[in-house]
Amino acid sequence: MSEPQVNPEVDNQSVISEESNADDIDVFGQDQEIDKFPLLTSILDSSWFQIFVNLLTIYALFGDDIRIIAFDKRADDGFDVITIICMIIFSIEIVIASLVRTDYFNSFFFWLDIISTVSQILDITQFNIAVGLQGSVAAKSASQLSQANKASKTSSKAIRVVRLVRLIRIVKLYKAASYSQEQAFKRQPIRTQTIKKSRATIYPSVYENINNMVIEQENLNKKENHTEQRGSIESHKPEGEDNANSQENRENQNMVAKQLQIENSIPKSLPNRRQSMKEPSQVKAKEIKESRVSKRLSDSTTKKVIILVIILLLIMPLFSSDYYFEPSYSLAYAAEYFRVVAEIPNTKLSEINQTINFVIDQHKSFDTPVGYITNPFTEIENYQTPSYQYLRESSKSYYFELVDPVLVGLDYIGDPVILFVSDNSDVESKNSIINIVNTLFVSAVLLFGAIAFSNDANNVALKPIDRMIVKVNLIAKNPQLAKEMKLESEGTQKETTQIENAIIKIGALLALGFGDAGSAIIGTNMASSGDVDPMLPGKRKWAIYGFCDIRNFTDATEVLQKDVMLFVNNIAEIVHSMVDRYQGSANKNIGDAFLLVWKINDSQWYEDGNEIKWSNLVFINQLADCALIAFMKIYAKINREPKILEYRNDERLSQRLPGYKVKMGFGLHIGWGIEGAIGSEFKIDASYLSPNVNMASRLEAATKQYGVAVLISSELHQYFSNEIKKYTRQIDKVTVKGSVKPIGLFTVEMEGDDLPPSKQDYPQEEKQQVMYEKKQIFLQQLESGDFNGELYMKRNKDLGLITKNFNPEFLHQFGQGFQGYLLGNWKEAHMWLEKAKQIKPNDGPISTLFNVMGETNFKAPQDWKGYRELTEK
Repeated sequence: MSEPQVNPEVDNQSVISEESNADDIDVFGQDQEIDKFPLLTSILDSSWFQIFVNLLTIYALFGDDIRIIAFDKRADDGFDVITIICMIIFSIEIVIASLVRTDYFNSFFFWLDIISTVSQILDITQFNIAVGLQGSVAAKSASQLSQANKASKTSSKAIRVVRLVRLIRIVKLYKAASYSQEQAFKRQPIRTQTIKKSRATIYPSVYENINNMVIEQENLNKKENHTEQRGSIESHKPEGEDNANSQENRENQNMVAKQLQIENSIPKSLPNRRQSMKEPSQVKAKEIKESRVSKRLSDSTTKKVIILVIILLLIMPLFSSDYYFEPSYSLAYAAEYFRVVAEIPNTKLSEINQTINFVIDQHKSFDTPVGYITNPFTEIENYQTPSYQYLRESSKSYYFELVDPVLVGLDYIGDPVILFVSDNSDVESKNSIINIVNTLFVSAVLLFGAIAFSNDANNVALKPIDRMIVKVNLIAKNPQLAKEMKLESEGTQKETTQIENAIIKIGALLALGFGDAGSAIIGTNMASSGDVDPMLPGKRKWAIYGFCDIRNFTDATEVLQKDVMLFVNNIAEIVHSMVDRYQGSANKNIGDAFLLVWKINDSQWYEDGNEIKWSNLVFINQLADCALIAFMKIYAKINREPKILEYRNDERLSQRLPGYKVKMGFGLHIGWGIEGAIGSEFKIDASYLSPNVNMASRLEAATKQYGVAVLISSELHQYFSNEIKKYTRQIDKVTVKGSVKPIGLFTVEMEGDDLPPSKQDYPQEEKQQVMYEKKQIFLQQLESGDFNGELYMKRNKDLGLITKNFNPEFLHQFGQGFQGYLLGNWKEAHMWLEKAKQIKPNDGPISTLFNVMGETNFKAPQDWKGYRELTEK
């Protein structure tokens, strides 16, 4: 028997393709940017260029100060040349960055670089001389020297401002450091688990033998080479020993050849043993790019820090009193002048008094007028302003000189001290005003900084994280809510929004995959801080179980082939959407069958012994009505939806099944079930285990026997509202396999032949919105108590069409016959059922009952108990 051939090249390509596809996934679109100038990018990103630019940046910050500290004016021309080179290099960097950096041109950092580069022109000495910011050494006249002095003072103020602007170059160093960190971050290797499994792992025993034999063969080859080198020495060995060695070599070579044949039969796409030993955890280098959120947050923070620093550097000098008031030393000079005048021989007291008055008058126009004067002359009174006694000590400045009594004359002098006290209250008041403004300014800067920084953090990270926390908590509490959550629109915070939307999508996929039965599994694991544990204990639940099956599915699968998926999904869309609208949930999709569940909240029921009690019977009535209405809507949709009706015209199906129509069977039952995870840690399904679930399946299967679309158990039928019960009839009473308790079988009166096709055809997105709105409208009717089953059946177009032939007379005659059947009066039953058959000749339940009663010639058996055993599942 030939073994299947493996194409190693194809297998290898498929593995490579899977790896490349996995590596090419870019959820956040970080790889979408195309490099238009790769050469310029490589230059800008090169380490040598970055080092060179950083050195020039350091020079731009400190070069002019170093020039002044360490050199005289003879070195100015050399420094000017270096400064010009800096400006050229920085300009080239700006041009290249504008071409290769996305969103750089005309950005904040672009203008920052422009300003910092242009500001260096004031470091060029010859430029300052040319524009008159510095005095020329060629000045000869006094007027020229005065102008030069004035220009020098102006230049000093300008340079102070330039040095503030020049601090912007610090950003260059920061950006370089940030870029180096980003590049290092990109080069970080990601340890990924290798996709390819080594052949040694797959075929351990084979590879162990191959490896050993290869090593032995290599040793033999070395030995043979060594033997050839020894030449004549080998010729003196005994013949028997040589033959033995040759025989051993041949056996080893044969074994190696066999093992190599085995090795060749293994796909070559798998690595050999030695390679696999070197790559147990394959290290795969992958470039990691800085996220947009991180870049935006860091850029925004950098901008605000720079702006605040520049504002502080430019504005803070305005809050210094030195900016408005120059220190006054005039009273010190006045005191010294007064001493000189006083010590001049023959100085008259009137001259001294005149000098005092002169000083007082001159300082009245100053910011610091004279407040108090003490003179050494006994005949001249001390001077004091009226407000001097109220001055604080902080508002006074003292200037004094000692007079030589010998020179002045002892007859005229008392205490030999000249004391001038200035009144600084006006300056102190203005300083206080400046301090108030300074405090307000600093507070405003701090407030602005706090708001600005927190605003960025809130918008970019914190608020999205808060929304994520809320969504995770909601999903943990009720995973089904994830299906109804709306995705956030992507703005500037693209990645955080994508993560937030990913949480919603993952939650929705979990809800879709696990269904309502898996809500506890999802919620418990999301709320837990430990490892994932899907194998939780089951919980006892009460629910309505619905089972529906697609007829002739095997034939449809064989005929439609790959199109069968679309076929099933078109039907599933109708089934799931109708069940969801009418308060149910899809639990399992089993190829041609669907398990649907209307779960009853634990607060709605309790058990009294073996008897179930309902807390709100009205709610149970409504839920039972919803389950039946959902199945009736599905029945109508598969006979009205254009995409389902198209299969009636499919030539492939028509050839296999002439007159083919999509048909389904439905079974409905109520009871307890164990909700939980079924499977293992490798694969689980969240579903229900219970005889009641099997009962729903048996009811669906029995629809073929009775020729009806829907079978309802008497356990569920008792909870229908009276309005809905009008459309149902009991068609049998049976016991099923594995149960001795008889159960009544009911069906609903509906017909799906010759229904008009649906005209509404919405786009997918609009359809979802329409379905959601219809669900909300129906839910409002239930919650408000306005729901009436009979009115709803008449007003709903689908339900009205399938029940348009509803005939109360037929139900009456069938009911009379069925009562005779239950009571054992089969002759009477036969008569009534014959009358009913005249109204509805092709009624399936009548035919089934005739077959059952006909087996005993329409005479009930002696042991008839009013029910029979349902032999078919």
